[in-house]
Amino acid sequence: MMSERRLLFVAPASIPVNGAEAIVNVKLLKLLVSKGYKIDLISKKARWEHYPLMQEEELQRSLSSVTVIEIENRVSLRTIWYHFMAWLRFGVVFKGAYWAFIASKTVKKLVRKNHYQCVITKNIPSELVGYWAKLRYGIPWAATWNDPYPRERFPEPYGRGPHARLGMLKRPLIKKMRMADAHIFPSARLRDYMQGYLKCDAGKTYVIPHIAEPVGRKQAQSDGVLKICYIGSLNEARQPWTTIEALDAFHRNNGTFAFKVDIIGTTPSGIKEEISSRDLEGIVSVFPPVSYSESLDLLQKYDLALIIEAPCPEGVFLPSKVCDAMAAGLSVFAVSPAVGVLHDLFENRYIQYFSDVTRPDSILEGLDAIASDFTAGRLGSTAVPSEFLPESVSNQYERIFQVIS
Repeated sequence: MMSERRLLFVAPASIPVNGAEAIVNVKLLKLLVSKGYKIDLISKKARWEHYPLMQEEELQRSLSSVTVIEIENRVSLRTIWYHFMAWLRFGVVFKGAYWAFIASKTVKKLVRKNHYQCVITKNIPSELVGYWAKLRYGIPWAATWNDPYPRERFPEPYGRGPHARLGMLKRPLIKKMRMADAHIFPSARLRDYMQGYLKCDAGKTYVIPHIAEPVGRKQAQSDGVLKICYIGSLNEARQPWTTIEALDAFHRNNGTFAFKVDIIGTTPSGIKEEISSRDLEGIVSVFPPVSYSESLDLLQKYDLALIIEAPCPEGVFLPSKVCDAMAAGLSVFAVSPAVGVLHDLFENRYIQYFSDVTRPDSILEGLDAIASDFTAGRLGSTAVPSEFLPESVSNQYERIFQVIS
């Protein structure tokens, strides 16, 4: 019987908080600490951010140790050497893998002092550390796949699909990923998508959604203006153009209906020009990113959270902003692939409105339904589904630790 419950938590995206992945991981860290786990965290200082950085000082004080590894993003003799060392240590190498080699040196020091119930890995390239810690020290390994992995196997248009060919030096990665004692996914669709090539023991897979901890209900709006917000990144394949087209049509069809749409975060070039060309200035506004804590406060000022996803063949992602809106008691309008996780949530009545991201007419229909409900005073949210609540998430992790330890 172990004298203490101690975890090694390897999450390059965590502290400092710099984006959605870090937010998800920090929520889990806080939850596990509250359940009495002693945690040593290994993180990474990134050179880019989707949110202004948050250091989470209180969380850092509650952890047993925090190691934040800062690495260079440019090619140098040092980075070339560390990538070579990563290949020797892990039997696989790819861009950025050398962070895992540096992190493994920290693991060596920690293992000399502590006995770990489990090593939890969170995002690229932490899986290399988990694989090596299990192989070298026999520590049970719980791997988290919040997105499809490797990156090449993201669904189109992000990547080349689940069977994309990997380079020769990266090809052994799938076999090493398969060695985890537990594989954790935020949605069943992502699990099934990755199982198409991961092919691990199905009994080792677990679906645990992101945490949605209720933070109190939004105050009713009294000025008669429907207030909609999108908070987060609108970059890469996740584009707003079909939504803006639908907003234009809605405004032309409902000239007397008062509404505002605020887009808060990183946005693609040309978005302000597109808004202006459609005479939506004053209705659709674009603002720079805010910190995560500020984004939660801002949510309370709106009637509806807008979620825009990329037009993938299947929506396998569970956006963390859906969970934030649930927690804030906000209605959700998902503009997403016709088949996918968010459509499943809509079918289960976990979110209130849904439209196909590829079809402006479908988005317009969604806006019409929202306006009708707002006018009738029916715009509201449902209770946070039980599987998203902290207690359910912690129970799932307890089960995993019991099975693999």
